[in-house]
Amino acid sequence: MSFRAKAGAVTIAAASLFGSAAFGPAALASPGVSHAPAQVTGKQLKNGLLSPSQFLSGYKTIFSDNSGGKLEHGGVLHISSLSCAQFWSFLGVAHSLGETAQAAETAGAKSPSAPVIEIFDQAVYQFARASGASTFFNQVSAKFKSCKSVSEKDGSGGKLIRTVHSRSAARVGGHESLKLVEYLADTKVPGPPTVTDVLLTVDGTDFYLVDSQLLSVKSPQPTLSSLMLKLIPRVRALK
Repeated sequence: MSFRAKAGAVTIAAASLFGSAAFGPAALASPGVSHAPAQVTGKQLKNGLLSPSQFLSGYKTIFSDNSGGKLEHGGVLHISSLSCAQFWSFLGVAHSLGETAQAAETAGAKSPSAPVIEIFDQAVYQFARASGASTFFNQVSAKFKSCKSVSEKDGSGGKLIRTVHSRSAARVGGHESLKLVEYLADTKVPGPPTVTDVLLTVDGTDFYLVDSQLLSVKSPQPTLSSLMLKLIPRVRALK
């Protein structure tokens, strides 16, 4: 299932747990003191996301959210302490996971008769330091290992079962990355599971997620790596 089906409720629930406050204005750097990495707000980060047409022609935005006009700071949720159900639901859409800014969008076809039907998700988490983004990447990778499967009620007497079918380490444009293939099945619905291909990447202070729920194709069109290599420069250009 595209993580954005429950995005509104999940984001509100996560945001309500912890307040956020803006960082104060950056002090002028003194000679011999290195500059802190450039930071942008969630509203600004949103401008770096790919437009729907960069996924496929005739696609539109069906979900959009970001962490707002101030840098996040203060109390946070921790990936390691989330339940498996929370982790699968929160990743990509929830704020307050330790980042300073976050933005996410989902794109889908405007028409059910489009030649290619996929649901694309993209999310960016910005951290205060590169070490924060790297730690987050490693925590997410470890959590997918410990939470290979999770189930929840489907509201119709059955269960939705989400599973990591496969995972592999990768390098995308020289960036450390992780590829996942996720299955979504419903015990009340016959037939094969719905497949989602996921690509996670870290670059400097930023953690990226791009995925595609494959509805009428067997692999993402275009490839997730090509989308990631478009997304990263757009976010870098904001800084």
